[in-house]
Amino acid sequence: MKILVSACSSPGRTGRSLTRLPLNTFGIVPAVSEKVVDRAAARIVLLDPEDRILLQQIRPDEFEERTVWLTPGGGLAPRETYRQAALRELHEEVGQAGASLGPCIWVRKHEFAFRGATYRQRERFFIARTESTAIDSSRHDSIEAEIVLGYRWWKLDEIDGAANTVFAPRLIAKFLAPLIEGRIPDRPINVGV
Repeated sequence: MKILVSACSSPGRTGRSLTRLPLNTFGIVPAVSEKVVDRAAARIVLLDPEDRILLQQIRPDEFEERTVWLTPGGGLAPRETYRQAALRELHEEVGQAGASLGPCIWVRKHEFAFRGATYRQRERFFIARTESTAIDSSRHDSIEAEIVLGYRWWKLDEIDGAANTVFAPRLIAKFLAPLIEGRIPDRPINVGV
């Protein structure tokens, strides 16, 4: 875990003390929030015929310059399964309703701050293949339209060479390589944050 050290003063004390603030998944110091949201989400590792992965660039905080590249996906609707959510998100977020959805290949749990709340998110990643590289983001809701800056099809070596770029999961290249080689895990792999 990365730690940011910040100087702050404590009430009722003179001088300054150091407080350690953990960075969230996106490398941002989360706002202190009492509201905690437990959330299940489905994400899609969408590969094109050239074995490129589709990632979306987001700016999770309007006051932060840093952006993050991550797979398309989102939270489950009431009574929706992870698989149903993955299919819905393929259609809503990127207009890829015709993509072939495979099995759940990865899982991860992480926390992040967003709009005054702390989210504890449990994610399942499904592999999918598409013949089309066309992206249609016209079905984005208002929040997606605000935070999604764009999409890009990435080659594995491009991800490996992107030293100053933040990806989620952070080690996406490590876990993506076997998939491109056609090695689908028997059970989902925990990919960490």
